[in-house]
Amino acid sequence: MFNIMVIDDSKVILEITEKILSNEVNTPLNIRTFDCAVDAKNKFALFQPDLVITDIEMPNFNGYEFIKEISEVPILAVSGSSLNDTDTILHVADLIGADFTLAKNDIHNELSSLVMSILSIDKGM
Repeated sequence: MFNIMVIDDSKVILEITEKILSNEVNTPLNIRTFDCAVDAKNKFALFQPDLVITDIEMPNFNGYEFIKEISEVPILAVSGSSLNDTDTILHVADLIGADFTLAKNDIHNELSSLVMSILSIDKGM
């Protein structure tokens, strides 16, 4: 079983992400969602995730700060900003240590296959 930590200040995005992962990834997952990056940071060591999926633009403690704090596991940075802003935001996330990036408007089509690839999960059942 893989532990996945999902961080986003939007409860809707958290629900969508959790549903996609639960329904489309072909292996048992333990998914923990956090709408506050500070809470996620405080629970990181206890939860021991195999993958962190984090939004970039969040209040109090943003995704960039979270990425700088965590380097032990793969990090997928996501952003819902407009295309030009997303390219810049996700490019910066990549530069500061995100292993993978994904625009939120691509979550429905690309999240499950990207997560399976990151975790090296066989796509066939």
